[in-house]
Amino acid sequence: MNLKEAYATLELAQGTPPEEAKKKYRELTKKYHPDVNKEPGAEDKFKKINEAYQIIQTGKGTDPQDRRPSYHQGGFHRQQVIQLENIEVHQTISFKESVLGCKKEIKYSRHSKCQDCGGAGEIKLNNGCKTCGGKGQVVNRQGNMVMVSTCSECHGQTNMTSCSACHGNGTVHADVSVHVSVPAGILDGNILRLQGMGNYAGSFMGLADQHTDAFLHISVTPEPGLNIEGSSVISHLTIPLLDALRGCKRKVKTINGDKEIQIKPQSRNRDEVIVPHCGVSGTGDQKVILDVEYPKNTDKLIGVLLDEVV
Repeated sequence: MNLKEAYATLELAQGTPPEEAKKKYRELTKKYHPDVNKEPGAEDKFKKINEAYQIIQTGKGTDPQDRRPSYHQGGFHRQQVIQLENIEVHQTISFKESVLGCKKEIKYSRHSKCQDCGGAGEIKLNNGCKTCGGKGQVVNRQGNMVMVSTCSECHGQTNMTSCSACHGNGTVHADVSVHVSVPAGILDGNILRLQGMGNYAGSFMGLADQHTDAFLHISVTPEPGLNIEGSSVISHLTIPLLDALRGCKRKVKTINGDKEIQIKPQSRNRDEVIVPHCGVSGTGDQKVILDVEYPKNTDKLIGVLLDEVV
């Protein structure tokens, strides 16, 4: 994919400002993410969108005009690859999973270090020197010591060429799978930071390979009549005034199926009935809020109550 094709994939004009390109990228990845869009071809479209955005960021596509030129230099200098864009990932979970917490296997595509060039984007070629074997350096061993020095014949001159595996970018697309613990009580729209699980961002000063972060956007499938508030699950139950005054039993929906609750006599509007261990993480409770329904004909209600007293 060249730069022109990359912009077309994101439905952008070539040369679109970075902020607009980023906004369009996020819009399209959300639309075509495999967890959200189940239509045929959505996953391939999602991967192409990611590839296109990375090419726009680096300015280097597969077209020869987009690549870095080969060059000669004294000694071997490792080009560090910088790719600082984080990754946005989306995952849908059920309401029960949001209440109790869950573990999910998250699959997505990211830019990983090219193994052919070690992330440099370039490969050192044989310079033809017979003294050093074309490597530009010679290795001398003295007992347990290993000494590496610049070749005195070719003076370390090294031929470099753009890496064909990554097209000079230093990174390649790779599918990854991450197991994530989603905490109990998470809400729709919450975002989890997956530290160091994003794009390859280079290797600095001898440190291990560095990666950006991935941000996991959580979507919760709603459960009609049930909501999370703090450590509790909240639901409402409408009962007639007469049942509230007499007391009664009712079945209510919980994350663990239907449960029977006891409503005490003389219960009032907005009173709460507690269902133990049906809240967040299974240790919180469910609060059933009573919505007492008052009759339009109070004379009839008074008559019923008087008959019960008599």
